[in-house]
Amino acid sequence: MEGESRGDVNPRGDVSPHGDVNLHGDVSPRTQPEPKRVEGDGSPRPSSLDESKRNPQRGQAKPFSIKFEVDVIQLVLTIAAMATRFWLLGLPRAVVFDELHFAKFASLYMKKIFFFDVHPPLGKMLLALVCGFCGFDGDANFNRIGEDYPVTFPVYQLRMLPALLGSLTVPLAYQIAVELRLSRWAALLAGACVLLDNALLTQSRFMLMEGMMVFFLCLSIFSFLKFRNLAHREFSIRWWFWLCLTGVTCTCTLSIKYVGFYTALVILTLMIQDYWRMLADIRISDLHLVKHLLVRILAVIFMPLVIYVSLFYVHLTTLTKAGPHDNVMTSGFQASLEGGLAALTKGQPLHVSYGSQITLRLTHGVVAGKPCWLHSHQHVYPVRYPDGRGSSHQQQVTCYLFKDVYNWWIVKHPARESLVVDDPPQPVKHGDVVQLVHGITSRALNSHDVAAPMTPQNQEVSCYIDYNVSMPAQNYWRVEIDNRDNDEDTWQTIKSHVRFVHTDTRQALKATGKQLPEWGFHQIEVATDRVVVQPGTVWNVEEHRFTTSPEKEQQARELASTEMIPLKPTHLSFWTKFFELQTKMLFSRSDIDMEHKYSSGPLDWPFLTKNTAYWMSSTSNAQIHLLGNPVIWYSASLSLFIYLGLLLIYMMRRRRDIFDLTESEWLHFVFIGELLIGGYFCHYLPFFLTDRTLFMHSYLPCLIYKILSLAAVVDHIYIISHRFVYAGTTVSGVCLGLVASMVWAFWKLAVFSYGNANLKPEDIQSLTWKDTWDFLVHTNH
Repeated sequence: MEGESRGDVNPRGDVSPHGDVNLHGDVSPRTQPEPKRVEGDGSPRPSSLDESKRNPQRGQAKPFSIKFEVDVIQLVLTIAAMATRFWLLGLPRAVVFDELHFAKFASLYMKKIFFFDVHPPLGKMLLALVCGFCGFDGDANFNRIGEDYPVTFPVYQLRMLPALLGSLTVPLAYQIAVELRLSRWAALLAGACVLLDNALLTQSRFMLMEGMMVFFLCLSIFSFLKFRNLAHREFSIRWWFWLCLTGVTCTCTLSIKYVGFYTALVILTLMIQDYWRMLADIRISDLHLVKHLLVRILAVIFMPLVIYVSLFYVHLTTLTKAGPHDNVMTSGFQASLEGGLAALTKGQPLHVSYGSQITLRLTHGVVAGKPCWLHSHQHVYPVRYPDGRGSSHQQQVTCYLFKDVYNWWIVKHPARESLVVDDPPQPVKHGDVVQLVHGITSRALNSHDVAAPMTPQNQEVSCYIDYNVSMPAQNYWRVEIDNRDNDEDTWQTIKSHVRFVHTDTRQALKATGKQLPEWGFHQIEVATDRVVVQPGTVWNVEEHRFTTSPEKEQQARELASTEMIPLKPTHLSFWTKFFELQTKMLFSRSDIDMEHKYSSGPLDWPFLTKNTAYWMSSTSNAQIHLLGNPVIWYSASLSLFIYLGLLLIYMMRRRRDIFDLTESEWLHFVFIGELLIGGYFCHYLPFFLTDRTLFMHSYLPCLIYKILSLAAVVDHIYIISHRFVYAGTTVSGVCLGLVASMVWAFWKLAVFSYGNANLKPEDIQSLTWKDTWDFLVHTNH
């Protein structure tokens, strides 16, 4: 990592050596020739050029020699970061918080077993790569937090990767401050804050995603700043390198967790802003502007898309076997995996015909993170609901979250009584009207003008019972195939996405997602909806066989003995699987209703209102918590308000033609706000719109931005303090006291980062600095 941008930006940030206005609006003086130095006797000392003329060999570089510079501060920060991150890395040798998921995912990669996660696969793929290097075969079994890992599981090696990346985040923060043209002391403050924050330390020591994502986030910002500071050397090799690295690292950031998209958004916005300023420079030709535009599109849009899709290509081509999560996916996706819902089309008919026995699965939606199948049973709707509304008191129809014999239906021709398949079979086509007869109870799927139990704006669906109360059966349904080909309009197993439109009311059969009360066994409500075209109205046949016996008892026996595990996989194109997986990942709401003792919200994070328990020893009070350094978190939060206050004051004074900063300093001050303050709020504010369970680790990307903001604000205050007597000394003293407080707080709370001390109850009480912190105590220790 470079300590200086030689020839690009000096440590205090005077920009281009060409003496022009650069593309970012900063102005620098013309480069002047270096004066000849004077000897002690007053005579001019010969220049290096004169010296080389007298001794030609002294002006030549030595062959086979390398000249380099070492930034001692950066080196010390790196060593200290690796020491804190790698110390006791293998302890505890037990599952810590979300290692329960990510360690399992790495094991499933080694077995090529498909799994579903709402986050992109890069972080898990990197852990799996470490497993491959270690020779681990993926044979691991652990089911709860705190459980010991198997002896063969490479705990230390897998934790090394996030620990290494977490260590490199410290010098990266330092170097970002340097590229922002802050003083070296301010850069040291930024690196020290990242080094001494207990939350970043904890998250970097285990098989967790946020530590790796924060590293790529910092590398993205650093690469962008290097590229931006090379504006005067456009299209050079270094310029190309940093531009391409910006695109690659932004992709890596969001490919670990989607929250990394906000960093890519901030960087892309600043790039567009810089390009917009270039358009105003009439000295730049149109051809040159087009070149810049195409290059940026290639490096920060096209190349990241290729990398992102390539990661999923590796992911999907590696995980080819059915696993514990494949039922989240559609029937077609499952049928493409080995050993799971394998090729249902082999051994069962392709085309659904009159007399077919089928199970109908909701195609596009999952309920509570699980698939569901159209289902009925002998129980009926209650006569009246708690709100006083009456029902039809007919047989319940629901969407059931599990495979069951009561999920089977028989497709009946409305003009015939027979439930047996014709010879030859008569396929059902798009637009045909059918009756769906429940296989076990032999009652037909029905709907009528009665309000649904949980969604009264919709219409109730039942299996019809003839009570002879002037409520005739309305059990005809028109089959509408949503994805039919032009030359193929027959209803097909798995492939066809079907809507059932009630012929009497023209409403579509729908799983509403609402859970029925106890009388409905907490299954999912099925109703009809006037809005026909929506995801909840699409169904597909998952399992299919022909009815061969006209006897109802024999039909029931056939259904009860139906084989639900198929044999071989079918082919599904990568793009089909890719887009389906993307949809499931982006719109999955599997943990929306999950409650957790240590969950927290955006209002809790900036001031460390709550901690998160990660692990506790079963034999002592040793424990690990995600808990930040309060001195860093509070002072960094304060710096955001100080910057915004300074910005408001400067803007008001500039309106009065009072210029406290030069134009170059003002533009730089605004740029820091756009990158750091804008980056902070771009990451932070979306969480207020999130309706899923959140934990404090989601705030760590925001923490990086506000730590850098703290360094920038301190540096700015120190510079302007020199306008007042003794103010500079005061600022320096406050900063030293701040750093000393950070070190003290880090040292005191480190026991909750390493989990290496058997704490006494009174020790835990003394470290509970806020009443809202919740640490654990064994009553028998």
